[in-house]
Amino acid sequence: MPIPPLSHQDQRSIDTMQHIAGLFFRRLQGVLTIAEAQELEQWLANQPEESRIAYATMTDWPSIEQSLQSLYHTDEAAALQDVWGRIHAHAPAKISSAIYDIRRYWMAAAAAAVLLIGTGTWWLHHQKKAVAPMAARYESETQPGSNKAILQLEDGSIIELDSAGKGTLAQQQAAVVMKGSNGIVSYHPVASNTTTEAVFNKITTPKGGQFQVILPDGTQVWLNAASSLRYPTAFSGNNRTVELSGEAYFDVAPSARQPFHVKVIGSRAMDIEVLGTEFNINAYEDEPSNTTTLVNGKVRVADDAHQTLLHPGQQALLYENSSPITVQPADLNGVTAWKDGLFSLQDADIHDIMRQISRWYDVDIIYEGHIQQKFVGRIPRNMKLSDVLKVLESTGWVHFTVSGRTVKVTP
Repeated sequence: MPIPPLSHQDQRSIDTMQHIAGLFFRRLQGVLTIAEAQELEQWLANQPEESRIAYATMTDWPSIEQSLQSLYHTDEAAALQDVWGRIHAHAPAKISSAIYDIRRYWMAAAAAAVLLIGTGTWWLHHQKKAVAPMAARYESETQPGSNKAILQLEDGSIIELDSAGKGTLAQQQAAVVMKGSNGIVSYHPVASNTTTEAVFNKITTPKGGQFQVILPDGTQVWLNAASSLRYPTAFSGNNRTVELSGEAYFDVAPSARQPFHVKVIGSRAMDIEVLGTEFNINAYEDEPSNTTTLVNGKVRVADDAHQTLLHPGQQALLYENSSPITVQPADLNGVTAWKDGLFSLQDADIHDIMRQISRWYDVDIIYEGHIQQKFVGRIPRNMKLSDVLKVLESTGWVHFTVSGRTVKVTP
């Protein structure tokens, strides 16, 4: 059934609700001005008594969770409840000041979302409308990405891995390609094969896809969206070399006699050499730098003119124009969050966030206006696009309009 257009009065009501949500969020942050405080108190004074009581309880975390659970009665309930559940699950037992700041941020964002949804529910009930508060700006629904990729064999033939059945997929001279019951692709050597000629395969994930592969030496690789990995079906000689574009997490099988090399292709080409370690490489062309982050072990990062040795907890950044490789401390949980099914926002600007969203949901992003604020928190990647955008909107700093596969970002 087509959504009827909003009247001018309806749109003003929506704008008022969003404005009040922003004031509520600023009050929890402790940055509300005297004039804003008076405006909020006046608005609250005009609300029904039961609403005033509900808003008064929205300053502690359990009340916010309870409000979310009671207000959401659609599929959005499970998705948004998952946000708070995962945030709790990833918080350490001893909460550091940084974690406390993140928790406080999300409490404020959640409260603003509850206020917005609560006032929206109240308004819809009294106005007898069938239009959700954000419906005019969300013309279509986009599902999150999933495990999907294509495998290109040596002869150029293509296998769609997400739809391929379990079991043997192909034989590539020195190895049999298998898809396990867990959906992971792996390579198993053929003992009777004596061919020494190198045979290469390539796995490519589209936007909105991710995949995991176990290479012939036992190295595990997680590919993020819009990425590709080219590798031999059997490692021979003095080293193991693969080629990467995009982003991947590597858990390299140790072999002192065969160092493992990852060659990053593209405008910021570089080589990462390891003996046995875990590390993440983010080498998307639309990111400002190629970033190699070491989780454990030891790696050497090099380009045509520079090289550096990384220790666990460090990351190397390579920018354009032959600048030296920069080494800095890394937020390991943030860097590897994508592999664990999360968007991690750590002092992230809106462009950082929307690049991740663009790749995972396969959408185009356009901007109108400038947004200066930095975002902090974690959002599950299994949420619908609209739910992710609503979480970001609950800060009051940013707004979105979705039309087809295009997302417009405005202050």
